[in-house]
Amino acid sequence: MGRVVDPGDEIDADRWAAISAAAIADPCDALPEQVRSSSKGRPWRGLAVWHQVGPPGDLYIPRVNTHTILVRRVSSTVLVQRQGATIRRRHWQPGEAIIVPSGVPTFWRSESARDNIHIDLDPSWLQRVAGGDEARLPSCFGQPDPVLSALASALIASLHTDASLQPSFADGMSQSLAAHLLARYAQTSRRERSTAALSRRELDRITALVREDLSHRWSVSQMADAVDLSCFHFCRSFKAASGQSPHAYVTRLRMEEALRQVRASSRPFLDIALDTGYSTATHFSQTFRRHWGITPREARRAHRLAALPLKQEENSRARTQS
Repeated sequence: MGRVVDPGDEIDADRWAAISAAAIADPCDALPEQVRSSSKGRPWRGLAVWHQVGPPGDLYIPRVNTHTILVRRVSSTVLVQRQGATIRRRHWQPGEAIIVPSGVPTFWRSESARDNIHIDLDPSWLQRVAGGDEARLPSCFGQPDPVLSALASALIASLHTDASLQPSFADGMSQSLAAHLLARYAQTSRRERSTAALSRRELDRITALVREDLSHRWSVSQMADAVDLSCFHFCRSFKAASGQSPHAYVTRLRMEEALRQVRASSRPFLDIALDTGYSTATHFSQTFRRHWGITPREARRAHRLAALPLKQEENSRARTQS
C-alpha cells in the first residue's frame, strides 16, 4: 500500500523561508501577469478587488498588510494551502471563500487553472466596525459563503460602471464586508465602552452637529464618526443615552426647527422643508403631521389665532395711552 503523502512534503523549505521573511504592500505585485482586471487607480480607501486568471501550479506569496478574501469563480479544484504554520488540502468549490488574515505568508498549489476574485481589505475597517472591541480575523481554508460571493461579484461588476469612481461606494462596500467578517468569522474581546451610553458631552456634540446643518442627509456612519464609534455600537450607545434611534432623534430636531419657522414666519412651506432636510413640501407636510398631529398650515393658523387676542389687547392699550 502506498504512503499517504503529507501536503507539506513538496513545499520548498527555502522558498517558504524566503517569503516568510518578506512583505509586500500590494498582492497584485506578486502576480502581475495573472491580474485580469483590478480596482487599482480608483479612489477607494482601504479596499481593493482584482480578478486573478492564471495557470495551475505552485505560488508562494509573502506577507501583506491587508486581510485577503478569495472567492472561486468557476469549476472546482484540488487546492493545497499553507497559511502560516497550518497546511490544508481540500476541494475548493465555486462560490466558496478563503480568508487570509493580514501578515500571514501563504503557499498555494492548484490542480486546475486559477479563476478567482480577490478582495483586499485594510484591517482598520474591521476595527472600525467592531468599535470598542478588539477583533482578530482567523484563517479560513474555504467554506460556502453566499454573502462574500455576492460582494465579490458586485465589486468586480462595479469596475465597469461609474460606481467604481465614487469613494462613497467603496466605503459602503468596505463597511458591509467588515460587518459580515466580524459577525461570521472574527473573534472579538469586548471592552466596557462598547455597551456604555453616550456621555452628555458626546450627545451634545451630535446634537450641535445636526442642528448646524439640518438640511444635510445625516447618516449613522457620519454621526458615529463624530464620536469615534462603529455604527453598531453607536446605535446602541445613542439609544441608551437619548431613548431614541439616531434617525428618530434627527427627525425630532428637524421638526422642532420646522415648528419654530412655521410659527415665526410667513415663509413658504417648501422653503422650510428644504431648510430642514426634506426635498418636497408633501414629504415635509406628511412628516410634520405625523410628528405634531397637525399640518404646517394648521399649525401656522392656530398660532396666529392664539396670538390674535394678545395683539388686540396691545393695540387697545396703545390707543388708551395715546
